[in-house]
Amino acid sequence: RGSPLFPLRQEQAAMEMHSRDSARSVRRHHRWLRHWRRPLLADGADAEAAASDDEEQASGGCCEFCKEKLFWVVFALLCIACAASLIVLWVQGSEHLMVVMKLESIPIVSVLFTWGHIWLAVQMMFYPVSFLGVWNYKSSGYGLGWQGVVPRKAGIMAEKSCDLMVGRLIKMEEIVDRFHMDEFFETLGSVLIECQRGVNERLGPTYFPKLWPQIPQGVKDEILQRVMETQQECFHPIMADIRHNITSILNIKDMCVRRYTEEPTLLISLFQHVGRKEFEFIQRCGAQMGLLLGCAQMGLYFITKNIAWMPWVLLPVSGLIIGNFTNWLAIKMIFRPLHPHKICGGLMNIQGLFLKRQKQVAKELASILTDSCVNAESMIRYLVSSPGYEPALAIFDKHTSAACDEILGYAKNLAPIAVGADRWTNLKREVTTGLLEELPNHSSQFLKFVDHALQIEDTLAVRLANLPPDEFEGMLHPAFQEDEWMLILLGGVLGVVVGVLQAAVLGN
Repeated sequence: RGSPLFPLRQEQAAMEMHSRDSARSVRRHHRWLRHWRRPLLADGADAEAAASDDEEQASGGCCEFCKEKLFWVVFALLCIACAASLIVLWVQGSEHLMVVMKLESIPIVSVLFTWGHIWLAVQMMFYPVSFLGVWNYKSSGYGLGWQGVVPRKAGIMAEKSCDLMVGRLIKMEEIVDRFHMDEFFETLGSVLIECQRGVNERLGPTYFPKLWPQIPQGVKDEILQRVMETQQECFHPIMADIRHNITSILNIKDMCVRRYTEEPTLLISLFQHVGRKEFEFIQRCGAQMGLLLGCAQMGLYFITKNIAWMPWVLLPVSGLIIGNFTNWLAIKMIFRPLHPHKICGGLMNIQGLFLKRQKQVAKELASILTDSCVNAESMIRYLVSSPGYEPALAIFDKHTSAACDEILGYAKNLAPIAVGADRWTNLKREVTTGLLEELPNHSSQFLKFVDHALQIEDTLAVRLANLPPDEFEGMLHPAFQEDEWMLILLGGVLGVVVGVLQAAVLGN
């Protein structure tokens, strides 16, 4: 993986090469450069996929409106009708105005309460990111205060989710096999040339201060061409070594767990985006159940309104039941039943909402994972700070040393004598160091190619979509399972509080 090694030959040989026809050398060099320079990968496929997604979203707009907005339109019309009826009674001076107002307020309060306490429960799953309160028991997130369930259990949740998402679905050996030499050198040929040229120009004057300035440019180009040819020959041996040692070099699951644990906001964003439909559903479903149960509550209140103490029992108890039941049922409807149950001749499919959306969620989840964590940039950042960096560096050092010897050919035994054994060893080591220092100057091209070659997003999307439902629910369920009882209890406590307040107001 060379550097200026040809100058080790005798000066006479260098001058002899310079005496060749310079025009022929220049033409050959330019043809070689044109062969290596290839345009970087286009984004046409990504643009087409994005356009396809936009078309699918547009076609489902009407259906989405009926699912997500129709109830609130109906509820708004119901509130307007109640207000209109009260205005009519007030204009007429009816003595039943207060009774009607009390009765109508019960289902309205029930809807707002069920929607509000479920919204609050969802927010408490994620926020605050850091503990907020006056006493944090042993930094556990518990005490006189609150910390979001997800950031408090970020390590556990990241471990569970990443084990399924990347630990079992992606094998690093198959990822390494996706690097193909022809595509690598054709796409990044010009970048590799510039990197190697920079290394040559840096090490040449350092190790051969007198000889290097006298080497004609045509000879330097010949050296560069020979080095690039040797790089191709080293590609397969290097990749074979990396594949054999990949488990000790890069642990992709540990990389994801560490990233999401250190930055819990990324884990929060992942759960929120993937489960946004489900979170909207449980709030909307809670409001719908609140309307039905509120009507039942109103009927019971009307029947027992003449018993003075009954509102103080009926409203808090019914609030407790509504708060607990709506939270519990809404969460269950997201994940149960696991498998589809088709009725009415297949016209209706009864299955957990999250599991019904498996194919859509798989695409979204794969996109988020590759954007935030499983990408070339994140892998490099993780590698340079992990124990796997030293084995990876040793592999490149070994093959760089072999490449330097190969470039010299029969003269490889003379090199240590000409420059000194220690300097020769240092030179070969600095070839690797020099390339690593040059690569950041061209990082965008390298990262773009690696992300394209690995195709991790497509792989994850397909494999997540084909997971059995009982495994796929593990993508989102950890966000609910941790302290789920606390979120359900919250609904009951708030139900009692609202019931007591209702009893006090209606009693007056």
